[in-house]
Amino acid sequence: MLATFSVCTTEVCQQKYMDFLLENYEDLRLPYPFLVAFGFIASPILMGQECFLCLDSGGEVIGAFGFIHGTGEGNYEDRHVVQLQVALISESYRRTRVFLQGLQTLAKHLNELNEAVSGLVFWTGMDDYAIRLFNKFAERIGDGELAVGYRVTLHQLNKYLAQFKREALS
Repeated sequence: MLATFSVCTTEVCQQKYMDFLLENYEDLRLPYPFLVAFGFIASPILMGQECFLCLDSGGEVIGAFGFIHGTGEGNYEDRHVVQLQVALISESYRRTRVFLQGLQTLAKHLNELNEAVSGLVFWTGMDDYAIRLFNKFAERIGDGELAVGYRVTLHQLNKYLAQFKREALS
């Protein structure tokens, strides 16, 4: 299953990122009121950070993710930590290698940034499959009422990904 990931560097690409996530808002299952969730979705663009699109072989958007540098707990001054704000893959592409490709794309991008990144934090819903998946490569840092928090160093993520054949990335 061929999928390509690219950084959204143009307004057109950023618009596709927002459109995809808003059109698939229900699938995100964010445990927050819409205005808070919208902040997570839009913050990578509004804060001048990074967002990515995943396209299938026909050029259709099948996934998106975005992150910011810094965490709320660190008053966004801990820029060496990347906080994944949102990530979604279309349902028909889940449980395929597209997730692995996305992780590889993210790790490669973080490794190549001019700004040193030491780790990544993110939260996910209480979905059993997602929890089993993320427990494979990240440390659980918190259990909220509606979400589970994770942390992984960039070194640990690179080490985890090294055991897989590198997917063709664009």
